[in-house]
Amino acid sequence: MSGNLSDHRFFRLSGEYEKEQERLKASCHTLQKELKEHEKKKTNVRKFVHIARKFTKLEKLETAILKELIDKILVSAKGHQTKTQEITIVYNFIGAFDFNRAIHQTKGKDKHTIVELI
Repeated sequence: MSGNLSDHRFFRLSGEYEKEQERLKASCHTLQKELKEHEKKKTNVRKFVHIARKFTKLEKLETAILKELIDKILVSAKGHQTKTQEITIVYNFIGAFDFNRAIHQTKGKDKHTIVELI
């Protein structure tokens, strides 16, 4: 308005601001999607924990219980040297869970921290 900024410079700066605004909108959209996925996973874990708590004092393992907790069980081919097979249990709502990693991460931590990791 006062003539301190040339038209050329104004349009160049304005264009740069527009590009930055588009980048920020795209970044915001991506972060919102990631947040929704995180919330979905959190909800799924809560559903799994709710179901698992029903079965904390089992006296007999039944097919219905397994179907409620487990989506599938994957068994690898036998190793040539060790002749062992790896078994992966894929749980409903949370997928495959690495118990060894969870145990390693929770050594020396209290129950509240363990629940947060799950």
